[in-house]
Amino acid sequence: MNSAQGNSFWQWSLAAYDLPGAKQRLVSLQDSFGFDVNIALWCCWRAREGETLSEDTLRKADAAVASWTEGVIEALRDARRNAKAGPPAIYEQIKDVELAAERRAQDLLFTISASGSSTTPDAVTAAATTNLLLYASLIDAPRREGFSSALLRDLIDHIFPQTQKSGAYE
Repeated sequence: MNSAQGNSFWQWSLAAYDLPGAKQRLVSLQDSFGFDVNIALWCCWRAREGETLSEDTLRKADAAVASWTEGVIEALRDARRNAKAGPPAIYEQIKDVELAAERRAQDLLFTISASGSSTTPDAVTAAATTNLLLYASLIDAPRREGFSSALLRDLIDHIFPQTQKSGAYE
């Protein structure tokens, strides 16, 4: 899929996902605690745009993508994971379709995004922390064994590496 296409959220997500360590942390939050990677990325992107999300906004975001995620993306993810043992060409085709489905989910999230503006690294980190903690609470992640807010801080450090030296968590 051509990464030059898509809205600004999609473009940002592709870059953030490719940062060292980000993919592994996002997939771990997904597999271990039920995070929707697209919503987690959206929480960070909105923070980058200067927005601290409300519970209503997060619920609206979750509702906007829930049926698509459950009915399409999760099925494609399972198919891709099962196809790893099969012919590489089939695996790659499923992976491409899954990526297209992820993009559709991000298009839905983009349509409910408020316009924003860039902000300071400390403000981005604070908003990302608030946004991800609120999302985690909405999906009951804190009730799952092994969950810690440190996992979210670690993800933020990998998505926004410039904030690691800023002392934004103090």
